[in-house]
Amino acid sequence: MTPRVIDPELPWGNWLRGEHVNGTTVFVDDETGERWPSLRVAFWTGRLRMPNVDGRPPTELLETMHAVLVATIRRKPTLHEQQGDLFERSKLYLRLFHLWLAREGLVELEENGHGAKALTAEGMAVIHMLLATRPYDVRQQRPSAATIAQLCELGLGPEGREDRLARVEKAAARWDVAFLRRHEAGRPSIILSKRGDGVVPIFETVWTLGLGSEEQRDRFYEWMCIRMDRWPDWGEMATSYGSERLTHHLLEAVVATLADGEVGNQIPGIACDT
Repeated sequence: MTPRVIDPELPWGNWLRGEHVNGTTVFVDDETGERWPSLRVAFWTGRLRMPNVDGRPPTELLETMHAVLVATIRRKPTLHEQQGDLFERSKLYLRLFHLWLAREGLVELEENGHGAKALTAEGMAVIHMLLATRPYDVRQQRPSAATIAQLCELGLGPEGREDRLARVEKAAARWDVAFLRRHEAGRPSIILSKRGDGVVPIFETVWTLGLGSEEQRDRFYEWMCIRMDRWPDWGEMATSYGSERLTHHLLEAVVATLADGEVGNQIPGIACDT
């Protein structure tokens, strides 16, 4: 059901035709005559040939797919980091997932077969579709989050570090979940600002990390900005499990970058300038 040429700037499934049947929209593939109740079902059961769970595509697996694909466009493979952050510390789960994405033609693997090094055109189109069709019980932030264009370039440009970080902060100030630089209790700090769910959904500081100097803070903030795609999930972790859980999780993620070979001045936001 996949067309011969996929435009990576358009959502996967844009070639399907919508029909209104009994007050609902059905997505039709004119080439095959197949009909689907949603784009996610067309992708999951049609394109990937996977069975539904409880009558629908498993949201948690599509969310994991979205996270892996977005991470691939923002940074080089970080297998140990992904293992702890996305795959419940399971090396086997991580390896199987990456091989599956490669087998389906959504990513290109590293030459040694360990980890995805790039997305295919279809993989990029899938990101667009998954982001546009996320169910509201998963999409914690309403329209206020990083766009796909920002995920591809924000905080990764060639300009100096301060310019890059300031550009992230300017954009993130409008998001419902954002890590920002501040001074708290006289210390250079990083805070997590999250919009609440009350009648008047105001911003609240739900996590604070104080550091010894502005230099230390900015280096760690740069590390976090490179992982901007993980901010919504980290924000949900702080809300659901508490600030200590998030601090411990971030520490584990930083340590995992050492196992991924990001040592010395290769660790973004931590290493010394050369």
